[in-house]
Amino acid sequence: MHSLGNPIAIVYDDHRLFAETFAAVLEKLQLFKSVHLFADDEHAYRQFMVKHFDTPVYLFLDYYLPQNNALTLINETRRINKKTHIVVVSSITTPSLIAHILTYNPHGFISKSCGVDIVVECLSTISQGERYMCPVTREIAHSDPRVDEVPFTARELEMLRYFAQGLSVIDTANKTHLSKHTVVAHRRKMMTKAGVNSITELLAYARNKELI
Repeated sequence: MHSLGNPIAIVYDDHRLFAETFAAVLEKLQLFKSVHLFADDEHAYRQFMVKHFDTPVYLFLDYYLPQNNALTLINETRRINKKTHIVVVSSITTPSLIAHILTYNPHGFISKSCGVDIVVECLSTISQGERYMCPVTREIAHSDPRVDEVPFTARELEMLRYFAQGLSVIDTANKTHLSKHTVVAHRRKMMTKAGVNSITELLAYARNKELI
């Protein structure tokens, strides 16, 4: 394997057992200076990234986060540290969602059903300046040639998660640092995109697409 440049690794996943096991695997590979875990504390994660803004980082990120949006986190991470390599590690089985995530250009995409050999293969491929998609994810992504595009932006997906948690418009506005009028406008736009007439139908649409 080509040298990774002595980076640090971050596992961002709220499933503690998986996160700790995956972190232990990364430590045993002895490719990283250190391995760090974050469950769902965006503030602590942002502080950590700011502190290491000039350090090579490999971020292993789950898509499904209860209090966060992985796509928003990808954008935020790249804004803070341009030396970050992002590897999505998820159990997604929806071709359209995989295609949507790929538009954010992660360096790697690994299914949680893969083994350690795939992790090593992914890191080796990335170290050579190439992007990697594991066989499981690749098969899912190519399983339906008529993949529908995900109509929502990262910000809209973030709001959908808050709506799914039962947060009000005002609470969602506070979480996203937007005005309540902007949140209402986004909600109306999302319902138009999904072709539905209520927030209940919108959430049902999002769950059917495995967006939340």
